[in-house]
Amino acid sequence: MKAAILYGAKDIRVGEAPAPKIRPDEVLVESKAAGICGTDLHIYLGEFASRVRYPAIQGHEFGGVVVEVGAQVRGFAVGDRVTVDPVISCHRCPACLTGHINACRTLKLLGIDLDGGYGQYVAAPASHVYRLPDAVPMRHVPMVEMYGLGHHILERGGVQPGETVAILGVGKLGLSILDVLCHGASPGLTVVSDRQPFRLETARKLGADVAIDIHEEDPVARVLELTDGVGVDCVIEAVGHYHLAPGQEAPLAQAVKMIRSGGRVVTTGLGEQLSAVHFKTLVLKEASIIASRVTRGEFPRALRMMNRGLLHPELLITDVRPLDDVTAAFAQVDREDPETIKIVLEL
Repeated sequence: MKAAILYGAKDIRVGEAPAPKIRPDEVLVESKAAGICGTDLHIYLGEFASRVRYPAIQGHEFGGVVVEVGAQVRGFAVGDRVTVDPVISCHRCPACLTGHINACRTLKLLGIDLDGGYGQYVAAPASHVYRLPDAVPMRHVPMVEMYGLGHHILERGGVQPGETVAILGVGKLGLSILDVLCHGASPGLTVVSDRQPFRLETARKLGADVAIDIHEEDPVARVLELTDGVGVDCVIEAVGHYHLAPGQEAPLAQAVKMIRSGGRVVTTGLGEQLSAVHFKTLVLKEASIIASRVTRGEFPRALRMMNRGLLHPELLITDVRPLDDVTAAFAQVDREDPETIKIVLEL
């Protein structure tokens, strides 16, 4: 089968790979569209080398068409348009047994630990496959995972209607969270911060009340000004690798300073840097820092919102390119093109 194959850091090439064979409880999906997200970039750069087995086929955000159904599978037929939740858990470890299947000790993801949607065919557990509503075009399907993650992060933060929320970093993930927040959670005030004007303008289009350019304003001071010194109910740190403006602290440290007493910080960026946090401030506020990882069964919620036209994937998908352009597409993401948010590869 045709596939974009990663042979090592920054070495991804389109070639031929063996087509997978399905087990009785699986379906074979012909991949039609797959996204490039921040995690895919980290993998491409070699930062997951201890986890990824080369040669590898990436692509954990994808959709396609069912071309084969396992003998034990019910509810799917050849020709069904589907997407796949890539998170595969053991359902036996302490994390799984307490509901944290996305923190499973032996967690595997299609497109990271197992071959994914940058290949022409993907073998997927039928329990992880979701039929697509007719209203969702295939080119938008790579956003389902991002929107599902947005739901999960907001749930981890306990965000309630009418609350004030700040999102630090509005790249692919931050904007996905914002889209779900503004059109599904009825926030009272939404503030975002970033260093890229195009992302900030996109955030405004999605409904952000205030968009802070970190090169022009101190996010902490601005948030405190907007809330009369009280701080926001919840801060979502979605920066990952830090690009700090001169004199500004790391995002997690900023988050602790801009939440109200009793507030919550949700951190979801996959940065490698150590982050200094003023724990006296955290303790005196009796605030919480909460981590959020991958999705935990939120695909149906994301699909319902997309089917109803509540979300805006067309604003986040800035480029649709053929799989043959995969090398150029990753180079575009790696150089942080200022007007690139989400790239979708079509197979």
